[in-house]
Amino acid sequence: MSEGRTAAKPTGAMMDYRRQQPEATQPERQEKEFYHVPEGAPNALIMDVLTAGEDIGSLPDRKKTTSKDIKLGVGVKGKRRIVTQENGANTTAITVELTDIEKLAGSNKAAKKLFIRCGIEANRQAITNGKLTQDHISFPLQRLVDDGNYSNLRSARKGFTQGADVLTSIKIKGKVTKSKKDEAEIEALEVPFTGSRISKGQCIVFLNPRINWSFFTQYFTALPPYCFKLSNRAFDLLYYIFSTARQRTRDIEQRGYFTISFRAIQYKLQLPNEVGAANPQRDIKDAIENAIEEIENEHSAAYANADFTITPVYNESAPIAEYLDNGYLKVELKNDFAKTFIEISKSTAKQIAAAQKRKEKIVDAAIAKNMAKKMDAENQTESEPA
Repeated sequence: MSEGRTAAKPTGAMMDYRRQQPEATQPERQEKEFYHVPEGAPNALIMDVLTAGEDIGSLPDRKKTTSKDIKLGVGVKGKRRIVTQENGANTTAITVELTDIEKLAGSNKAAKKLFIRCGIEANRQAITNGKLTQDHISFPLQRLVDDGNYSNLRSARKGFTQGADVLTSIKIKGKVTKSKKDEAEIEALEVPFTGSRISKGQCIVFLNPRINWSFFTQYFTALPPYCFKLSNRAFDLLYYIFSTARQRTRDIEQRGYFTISFRAIQYKLQLPNEVGAANPQRDIKDAIENAIEEIENEHSAAYANADFTITPVYNESAPIAEYLDNGYLKVELKNDFAKTFIEISKSTAKQIAAAQKRKEKIVDAAIAKNMAKKMDAENQTESEPA
């Protein structure tokens, strides 16, 4: 095996914006502060659907190459598409319905970035402990330009309108289970984002007050603020890296790194199947390499330390199938940025230990109760006259 380039990508400490209000006069976010992003199975499925776009029918077969536990299905009813996902291990069942598949033409970059932004702002402005406190979120149109999402206000207005048109056409229902005492469910197909508009330079997105918003906020991860500057595939890869970091906190705590297979990246970026591909070098390998390089460049421009590095590891002479099967991305997190994920790991370990102690107490109590009953029965037998 040979290692590709090592990218020294520094980051900063993650900031929590949950209760800050996005007034137009609010000081702009500092460059090194991170977004606090809701993340979980429903969020990931919506992102997969948006990434697949009109090729949504290929999702089930693609998913089989990366996961045997998760089952996907796609139903067709005219222009409607109904995507179902089941994961028995986590008792997760989710259904996403698209009212018009033709709205998913193209890369859907506007819709994906708006979906992530809406999650960030909903967590900041409108959701507390999974409960909706107001029925809308808002942010300045200018912020879309300042964040590098668009080059000017005209394109920002157009992109917001296009992205919102897609998001408001998505319905979802399902049940996700974090633990026996932590479940979230949306019982009927509902539209999470019910409408949008731009008023006096403010983008406004309306949130459905009928649904359980903890369905989308059981977990959180971090995203560096330059994420919105990235092109479509680089954005998808960065989001996937940090979503995976939230799930690999134990590895980050114990080893300082985790890995992501190129097969998984191929799925998440919806790159073509190498079998029958006209130009797999360009359309698969180069696409992955270009996304990595773009993230490296943005990181180098934004930060001056090496708290976050990504290194592609693969055999340079391997054919494309072997490259995908055996190659992987090594993600290293250090210092302040790793601290966030290490804290999650330690918190999870404490919860597991506490649950185990409760279980042991219940077992001990049951044993003690049974022994007491047995002793009472023996005492009664001994006290009976011969």
